[in-house]
Amino acid sequence: MTFLVPALLLALPLAALPVIIHLIHLYRRRQVKWAAMMFLRMAQRMNKGLSRLRQILILAFRVLAVAAILFVITRPMAGGLLGLTGGVPDTVIVLLDRSASMEQQNLATGTSKRAAGIAKLSQALRDTVGTRSKLVLIENAHLQPQLLEKPESLVDLPLTGPTDTTADVPALLQGALDYITTNQTGRTDVWVLSDLRQSDWDAASGRWQALRGAFTSLKGLRFHLLTYAQPVSQNLAVSVERAVRRETADKAELLLDLRITRDAATATPTELPLRFVINDVSTTMKVEMKDSQLVLQGHAIPIDKTTKRGSGRVELPADASPSDNVFHFVFDEPAVLRSVIITEDETEAGPLQAALEAAADPTRKYAATVLPVSRAAEIAWDDTALIIWHAALPKADDLITQQLRNHLNSGRSILFLPTEAPNNETFGGLHWGAWSGDSKPASVEWWRNDSGLLANTRSGTSLPVGELEVTRRCEILGEGTPLARLAENKPLLMRADIPGDGNAWFLGTLPGSGSSSLARDGVVMFAMLHRALNEGASTLGKAQQREAVATDTLNDWKRAGEAMLSSEQSLRAGILTKDDKLIALNRPLREDRSETLGKTALAELFAGLDHHIIEDQVENETSLASEIWRTFLFFMALALLGEALLCMPGKREVRPSAA
Repeated sequence: MTFLVPALLLALPLAALPVIIHLIHLYRRRQVKWAAMMFLRMAQRMNKGLSRLRQILILAFRVLAVAAILFVITRPMAGGLLGLTGGVPDTVIVLLDRSASMEQQNLATGTSKRAAGIAKLSQALRDTVGTRSKLVLIENAHLQPQLLEKPESLVDLPLTGPTDTTADVPALLQGALDYITTNQTGRTDVWVLSDLRQSDWDAASGRWQALRGAFTSLKGLRFHLLTYAQPVSQNLAVSVERAVRRETADKAELLLDLRITRDAATATPTELPLRFVINDVSTTMKVEMKDSQLVLQGHAIPIDKTTKRGSGRVELPADASPSDNVFHFVFDEPAVLRSVIITEDETEAGPLQAALEAAADPTRKYAATVLPVSRAAEIAWDDTALIIWHAALPKADDLITQQLRNHLNSGRSILFLPTEAPNNETFGGLHWGAWSGDSKPASVEWWRNDSGLLANTRSGTSLPVGELEVTRRCEILGEGTPLARLAENKPLLMRADIPGDGNAWFLGTLPGSGSSSLARDGVVMFAMLHRALNEGASTLGKAQQREAVATDTLNDWKRAGEAMLSSEQSLRAGILTKDDKLIALNRPLREDRSETLGKTALAELFAGLDHHIIEDQVENETSLASEIWRTFLFFMALALLGEALLCMPGKREVRPSAA
């Protein structure tokens, strides 16, 4: 419980006034001994216990009545979590999920989950802690602590506005942990505002165990989870997987591969108006959606033959989730999908080069180069999408290490393969351990099929990862995100947790027949390599498709349409231009997945920590904290009523008259 006027709590000793008055009144009387009263005093002693109990109860009720009226004038606050806070903390840290899925709206009011949660939290913090606690904001886009002067700033701050990004909740919690340990914040309340999307919380990540252990060692720390997990019904989402310009002798057209998805529970055939806007010229067509998804491959839209490059978008009708109703795209002459293999072993490089040069997309050109480590400086960094590093990990202060990091910062990809004699160097928090192998090949017992290199195909078919045979495995050590595991939770494929647009993976085996069946079976290796290549190719060429993410490299680009702060424009979907380059920013497609964490799974993530969960909804207008002085008025009335009943004289006996 907290109080809006806590200074008046100093008046609580006044609740003892009835006792003081009673004692003064008791000792003020003058005793006069009178022999005739002896028998009355003897009778009084016989009933002394009951009389004293009655007096004590009367005094107790009077004290409670005075205390209740004092609590009324201090204006106590309770309700939701704030009734459990037990006072004002030294620091309040707000961890805000402002990802694309948080823009789900109440169609009647137009209020999003993000806006509703921020408004409630701001009001509750204003009424309970005000400016008495240090208020710190950490949001998912920048992950930088921001000190706020007052809780009301949460509503108007650009850092709490909408984005089309995804959220990394473990990274948010790591940011809070770093701030607490660095600044010695004392007693701290951590508020987490999120819609509990599984893709954002990444409950299978190995980071949660380390976070729980670190938070458990801190004293005076409490977590308050304000969640908005209600699903949106009949939601539609659109995405464009490819945009290619094709020209013949007679015409020019734009070929689009697009996908429309909706809730699997909705199976009613629906006719949808689909709007295409290309270089500000719009057309509309109607499509019929019968299942949970509709895929249009090679949908042709005629364009002028003089239009060699440009931008556009696909729009769906408005619904409760506006962030997934629009998808932007750009088109131009496609860049060559170039990859470089750094290795000293040509036998291992052969299958890799053959897979990377095979055309997964007949409209694109592919090129793969094999170089020894001594010639790594020859890598054409600006034109290379994927680097396969089958060599000893470089030292932290080597030039090549900085070049690899710059490669990742540019949104490109790196796949690390182990050598026969791994060293102890680390890259992205991961490093190689020792080789091991059994006479009986091991199989993959778990892999992540919802996203990443081993995700299911476009049609939903699973890759045959479980059929792989691994005869030799190099241990992967360090903190990262596992994508595939062998028996006993031994990681086979891990993604390094490196901030930025690029991706770095560690594969704990080799494709050759002496280590695994990757090269022999081919399907998994081909899909894995080309997905890594496509991830890195998103930033190649003059027309690029990118996911909305915090980056300083786009601050000086010009945005088509609405203007916004330069630090925020990389976080919102749209078209950016600079010189002769085009970039289409869109939400990460994993934001379209509606699966959320249940209350039991959420409690397991915070097991051993002082936490409380508030399940809220956008439609709920009840405040997180409210004044409860009326409750104390009720207690005061009960106390006065009890005191009055005890003070009532006993009923007199009616004696018969002498007549």
